[in-house]
Amino acid sequence: MTKYYKTLIGYSIIHGIIDLCAVTIVLYIATLHKLNVHETFGFILIYSVLAFGLQPMFGLLIDKLHTTKESSIIGGFLILSSFFVLNFPLLVVILAGIGSALFHVGGGSISLNITPKKATPPGIFAAPGVLGLVTAMIIGTYNDLILWPFILLLIISCVFMILSKIPHINYNKISIKSHINYFELIIVLLLFFVAVRSIYGLGTVFMWQDNFVLLYILTLAVVTGKIIGGITADKFGWMKVAAITLFISIPLITFFSTIPVLAVIGTFLFSITMPLPVTALSNMLPGRSAFIFGLTEFFILFQYFGNYPQFNYSWTSFLIITLSAIALLAGLKLLYPYFKNQLKINL
Repeated sequence: MTKYYKTLIGYSIIHGIIDLCAVTIVLYIATLHKLNVHETFGFILIYSVLAFGLQPMFGLLIDKLHTTKESSIIGGFLILSSFFVLNFPLLVVILAGIGSALFHVGGGSISLNITPKKATPPGIFAAPGVLGLVTAMIIGTYNDLILWPFILLLIISCVFMILSKIPHINYNKISIKSHINYFELIIVLLLFFVAVRSIYGLGTVFMWQDNFVLLYILTLAVVTGKIIGGITADKFGWMKVAAITLFISIPLITFFSTIPVLAVIGTFLFSITMPLPVTALSNMLPGRSAFIFGLTEFFILFQYFGNYPQFNYSWTSFLIITLSAIALLAGLKLLYPYFKNQLKINL
């Protein structure tokens, strides 16, 4: 990872910038054109579907065409272009959404190939995204928002991506299904965890959105959790770290999320496992890193289920998240023989 640490850090920062700029311009365009609540929600929904729903398809194309770096750069330029068509609000949303999708699958694939058997790089790459998102939600509705700083940030980001060197990307699709028992079941278990994490991952954060200070403390808990998660999992073992952090955090975020200190601790610990399923899936399906990253990002759309009261009852949340934690640990346990012995992954 040392060889490409500048690339990783750069793309990680750009990830935060991309999410900041894309969501900001979508919210700003709704304010600028004085859209009502329903119209604004419609724009947000369109953006979400494009930004996350298109990622698996784009990932397949990128893996097939070997255009990982190009995807990230084009994504950045599309979001940049959205700042220059403010008279066409729907076009702004489309450009921002597609641009976001292209950047994420390209950048995510790069992070997965820096050290393919380690969870540290994707954890670092993913971390700043939520900071950009939360910041955009706060400033995006300002009527007198100054746009040139966002444009400058996007230009700098695109220049960095053009000039930076990326690691060797493995595009060779090799089937290792015969080496892993219960192959399909493991994929289902890992994706179930990803889906549940998407529903509940930011629930505690947004619960405190009216308290600016606590909102940012919780957001930073997510950021640091994702960064530290990959590092500690690679050092001490994926299953050990996942088991400890999940079973401490689950009661905290389901029963004690109204107590600030416990909410912060629970959010931090719950975020630690983020890089594990995507790294595991990428190693299960070699040569498909853009698709795998896009597939896990697709499940972010499940966050909308978190708006339904049925998912928010404490005991219901506790049961669903606990089942997902068991699914993750079961999936990793089934991967243990091949990952530990053949790939030398520290499970």
